[in-house]
Amino acid sequence: MKADADNPSIDRFARAVTRPYFRLLHGLRWSGQQNVPAGGAAILAANHQSFYDPVLIGIAARRRVVFLGWQYYYGWPVLGRLMRMFGTVPVDLDAPGPTPLAGMLRALRAGRLCGIFPEGGRTSDGLMQPPHAGVAALALRTGVPVVPVTICGAYRAWPRGVPVPLPAAISLHFGQPVRFESDRGMPGEDKQRARERVTRDIMLRVADGFAVLGRPDLAHACRRRILAPG
Repeated sequence: MKADADNPSIDRFARAVTRPYFRLLHGLRWSGQQNVPAGGAAILAANHQSFYDPVLIGIAARRRVVFLGWQYYYGWPVLGRLMRMFGTVPVDLDAPGPTPLAGMLRALRAGRLCGIFPEGGRTSDGLMQPPHAGVAALALRTGVPVVPVTICGAYRAWPRGVPVPLPAAISLHFGQPVRFESDRGMPGEDKQRARERVTRDIMLRVADGFAVLGRPDLAHACRRRILAPG
């Protein structure tokens, strides 16, 4: 992973190719890019609306972003090569285990920018889905800043079950970074509660980004889902 992940020419070329496409077809715009650290480790925690999302984040962040990727795609000749080229951490959905988080932890310790979709899969209705606590585990263990990322419009542009993208507007916002105190030394039950609290905090910050993007209705609906009991 290291050789390609340290090649800025690949990043510049990828952005030069993809940015015009998203500008023309989807009117892509973004805000808050100054909240993405220019160097060093950080976590970008985003809602997951479509297959577009990793590319959108990479364009707007202007830094190499390491994502998790389904191991199945590594067997595809072109896509697999691209995933390796960009340092994607493979995850086996049939037996995920701790390995993917260990890969992200190594990337963070190497000073990389890591992108995580706490919902796991893409939304089925455009609203944020119940999250997993992996993002909190990484944030609490490493102490690196977490930047909430809100993607709006990508669900309309490429919803689940639709074979090709549609011409819909897409916008993205990077929120203020936040750090969380380490959970080292906590008893197991306290550690679990801390991870649940941090996960909820991060997702509420992501939800609030919809209001910044001009969709307070979505912000309200997503907050209600996140805060719903059970």
